[in-house]
Amino acid sequence: MSPPAQIASYTILPITIPATPLAGTATHFLYFRKHSAKQLAPHDPRSLFAVNVPIDSTTTHFRALFTKIGGGRVERVIFEEGGGARCGHGKRKRASEDEEVGGDVWDRPLRKSGSTAVVVFVDKPSRDMAIKAAGKVSTTAVVWGDGISEVINIPALGISRYLTHHNLTHPSKVHLQASVNTFMAVFEGEERARLRALAKRRQVPDEDGFITVLRGGRTAPARQEEVKAALEKKRKDKHEGFYRFQVREGRKNQQIELLRKFEEDKRRVAERKQLRRFKAGSGSGGARIV
Repeated sequence: MSPPAQIASYTILPITIPATPLAGTATHFLYFRKHSAKQLAPHDPRSLFAVNVPIDSTTTHFRALFTKIGGGRVERVIFEEGGGARCGHGKRKRASEDEEVGGDVWDRPLRKSGSTAVVVFVDKPSRDMAIKAAGKVSTTAVVWGDGISEVINIPALGISRYLTHHNLTHPSKVHLQASVNTFMAVFEGEERARLRALAKRRQVPDEDGFITVLRGGRTAPARQEEVKAALEKKRKDKHEGFYRFQVREGRKNQQIELLRKFEEDKRRVAERKQLRRFKAGSGSGGARIV
């Protein structure tokens, strides 16, 4: 394929897109020029403005491309945001690759067809070297992605990409349980800290000498005896009264206990009355009250 017509101030760089299981190789044309924005940024003097970047572009791809053609070292690439499988629609913005939206369920971004990018080099001579190198290879296409080290793990496209997307969208039960446990641990820690702060406010007076009265007080027995009594009552009430004969026996035992206490009280009253009776005194033969 012959290169398109020249565009003023742009350098045309043909690249070969490798074949896929569904399509053969294709020639793609990249357009470069010195970056000059209306609002200058500190990195503009050492940047290139790229047009028609491939949809699978990454910073690693551009580094490998300029290394292959003998250009300068790339520091980073600022891609256009506003399209692709993991980007939203709306007003176009510029954001670095790490700041793109929707990275939770996609393992890598895809660029909008015909989108732009700003390639930032380590210095201005590296940028100028890249422009000269791109002009020299304008008649020979360079394979896109050629020279990327196998150590750099770039997620694959095709069906593998969408299987990964499905797995990230619907995580496993183990992953969900771990996520819930982490959330609950953080929540419980914050709740304990809040309760400690409230308890401290109940004990420490303010600058005027008043203690803040807060809603909610003691929610459990404070003494050990009360704790034991509450547990014992709960244990007894757990199974009592389940059957009718248990209810009858319980009432009968209560009546017997009441009668026993009544008889004891009668006996104590009789003894006290006996002590307060008049007794005959010895000697003068008078009577006295004890």
